[in-house]
Amino acid sequence: MRRKLIAIIAMLAAGMMLFASGPQEAPAAGDGPIELKFWSLFTGGDGEFFDAMIEEFNSSQDEIHMTNDMVKFDDYYTKLTTALAAGTAPDVIVLHQARLINYVPSGVLLPLDGYVSEEMLADFQAAPLEACRMDGSLYAIPFDVHPIVMYTNRALLEAAGITELPKTAEEYSAAAKAVKEATGQWGSLIDNTTGTYKAYTLTRLFVSLVNQQGGSMLTDDLSAAAFNNEYGYNALVWLQALVNDGVNPNELDYDAAMNMFKLGEGAFYFNGVWATGTLEQTEGLDFVASPLPAFMGESAAWTDSHTFAIPVQKNQDPVKVEAAISFIDWMTGHAYLWAKAGNIPTRNSVLEGEEFHALPYRADYAAAVSSVVANPPTAAWGEIYETLSDLLEAAVTKDADPQAALDGMESTVNEIISRY
Repeated sequence: MRRKLIAIIAMLAAGMMLFASGPQEAPAAGDGPIELKFWSLFTGGDGEFFDAMIEEFNSSQDEIHMTNDMVKFDDYYTKLTTALAAGTAPDVIVLHQARLINYVPSGVLLPLDGYVSEEMLADFQAAPLEACRMDGSLYAIPFDVHPIVMYTNRALLEAAGITELPKTAEEYSAAAKAVKEATGQWGSLIDNTTGTYKAYTLTRLFVSLVNQQGGSMLTDDLSAAAFNNEYGYNALVWLQALVNDGVNPNELDYDAAMNMFKLGEGAFYFNGVWATGTLEQTEGLDFVASPLPAFMGESAAWTDSHTFAIPVQKNQDPVKVEAAISFIDWMTGHAYLWAKAGNIPTRNSVLEGEEFHALPYRADYAAAVSSVVANPPTAAWGEIYETLSDLLEAAVTKDADPQAALDGMESTVNEIISRY
């Protein structure tokens, strides 16, 4: 099915491609600002921060006006894929870096090399920028890096007599039990079921734990699953034990986990760095945000990156393309505002700036970028990632036999790969 979709996109894109090389001379702008459209998938806690950035961009100058329409996260990529195929996508889009490989081969994204200055590119961290290149061309600009981190309630640890953050899986389990016994509150808040979103936290932790042991999710040639071994077994058994031992709620969804941590009902909570800004706004919540501990060996944490891209349009307007580049330049150059949501900027000038360093927590967990786990560079990964969320949810909440669960996960992942 996905092969057919890619073929359809490719056929449509072939008819729309108007830019085959570098930038064209832009015609004179008409009266009023250049009007651009953007679709946002930022509907969670970081949405308000992104909306505020759009407003500040619009008020910072009078040449470009950006209109931002919010799309529910679960619907975003379905709507975007349809619009890209039809050549009716907005002027600028946001894509997770891991999703670029699903769109670039179809020719629906504009190569940016001829439009972005070398001076601008030199300001970016090398790793996230290079991850936006395919076949030697740049198809997106990285806006942030957002690894999974650990949030800790200081008051609950103090009440349980715990003076140091856990460094291993065993220490984490022991600390979670101590908190539950001393305070009656949950020691661990790992969301593990579908509610507002899929149980993505389980997938992010599973990926991190497998890599911490020296393993990987897929084989080196990306042709098969590689987690049905002691690495995957150790990770799954530990996640199940937290529920079975009564320190982590069963069938806990994403929003409930966030709200319980905000209310002081749990000691440890895992989420992407994007949750930091929301937690900071919670009155009376005294917490720590730290890189994901090396629970099972070496430091390794799941991560992804939001990127900006420019779609190929039926009637590509070079004036709008140049305006879109200006918008992307401003957004990434002012990403200390985005860091208020918790995300880690990708431009060196922002990371070294006073505004970023004035924010608590961010500089501490920005170092976690050195040990993040890159998403496997295969078009199948998006479907694998979502499917693993469902399978891990079933394994953890239903206390499935771990080896049987891993066997089923491996079989399903291999079947997905065979279709790409």
